[in-house]
Amino acid sequence: MCRLCLSVSGAAAAADRFRQHPWPAAAGAAWDELAAALLPASCVVCGAADSSLCRSCRRAVRHSGTRPYYAHDAAELLPPAEADGNRQADDSGSVLPVLAAGRYSGGLARVLLAYKNHGRTGLAAVLRPMLAGALHQAAEDAGRSNLVLVPVPGTGRALRRRGYSPLGLLLGTLRTRGLLPAQTSLEPLLRHTRTGPAQLLRAGSPAGALLRSPGHSQKHLGRKGRRTNVYGTMTAGRAGTLAGVRILVVDDVLTTGATIAEAARALRAAGARVEAAVVIAATSAPVRDAGNTKGES
Repeated sequence: MCRLCLSVSGAAAAADRFRQHPWPAAAGAAWDELAAALLPASCVVCGAADSSLCRSCRRAVRHSGTRPYYAHDAAELLPPAEADGNRQADDSGSVLPVLAAGRYSGGLARVLLAYKNHGRTGLAAVLRPMLAGALHQAAEDAGRSNLVLVPVPGTGRALRRRGYSPLGLLLGTLRTRGLLPAQTSLEPLLRHTRTGPAQLLRAGSPAGALLRSPGHSQKHLGRKGRRTNVYGTMTAGRAGTLAGVRILVVDDVLTTGATIAEAARALRAAGARVEAAVVIAATSAPVRDAGNTKGES
């Protein structure tokens, strides 16, 4: 990462840590109430006045995240699952399991967008319980012992624009309040690298001929474009540095799975065993809920 990106990342991380402590959080809530009185807000879901999220919509959004489900079947770019008892990825056709707290639609989608892109950090109070529930379920399914939760890092551009890390703020607060799954730890093992699509293209790698120029938003890319737009953009360190480490990747939204695939690639290249991933919401419809965690038909 460039020095500016590292500086912005450090400042955003410090701001996130500040927000996670009780009295700054209380002060922030009080400020939100004052701001709502001086500059009336509207519900991000229904538009009702005087609240970022009205009571009725808050109840509906919370309910939408109470039954985690496995959403990986519809995410076509996810990597293979780990093979049992083998360091190599599974070649049986199964993909990396991804547990979603809710579906990315309706009220939950609007809340996530407002939280991530419009500075509505007070909405974290609605999203935290959803993420915590999905993390506990995924940890239980993977076997809780010595699991490391690894968030997908935000880009330097996103950090500069927002001034905070949405996912980092949620996870950091869960850790501060002791709400992460037992026998797990939270470690930011992934970081962005300057070796992305443009560098691979210039280097003449076999994948280079397929790569687009960097900087394109994932939203407007097709299947191949999403995969190649993020390939090689993350690193978790040198080969072998994470040997024996069992990991749950954590992200906010699952669409095609390209970002999670890149995170898993970087972690596996460093020797880690990526057991599964957890997201707040997925664009696919529920296929497997928490009562069908092993994937039976």
